[in-house]
Amino acid sequence: MADLKPKLSRAQKIVLPILNAAFADYDRAVKVGTWTEDIDYRDFPLFNVKRLGGKRNEKRPLKFGLTVIELTCYDTVDLPTTENLYDVALEALYNAWRKQTVTPYGYLSSVKETMGATEFGSPFQDSWRVQGLIQLGVRPPRPTT
Repeated sequence: MADLKPKLSRAQKIVLPILNAAFADYDRAVKVGTWTEDIDYRDFPLFNVKRLGGKRNEKRPLKFGLTVIELTCYDTVDLPTTENLYDVALEALYNAWRKQTVTPYGYLSSVKETMGATEFGSPFQDSWRVQGLIQLGVRPPRPTT
């Protein structure tokens, strides 16, 4: 059976390398992923990137998509630190869009915060949770030849 691969990658595959690079020099290890580990293996701070929806461009569905992601940050230090981590991540996405940073899976052609950073109750004991919704324009990688 042929390997099915869409022309547009999942937004998470573009976002994860951008966020990992943004926190590479942070004084604590920051886990960025699309799911949360079991409690025995969970470390904070951590980000969860989840797709909530979106659509493809009607005229160019193989070249341009608008995806809405939920970006959630959890930390155990305090609420201001958790909010700051979220803001650093959001700024990394804006910078990647402005600089047209290309990842192996594509790049961001737009960034629009549809719901700003909001505090929610954390499902994890003794931690804080801040999340927002971000609409991302997603493009495939540029051809190299």
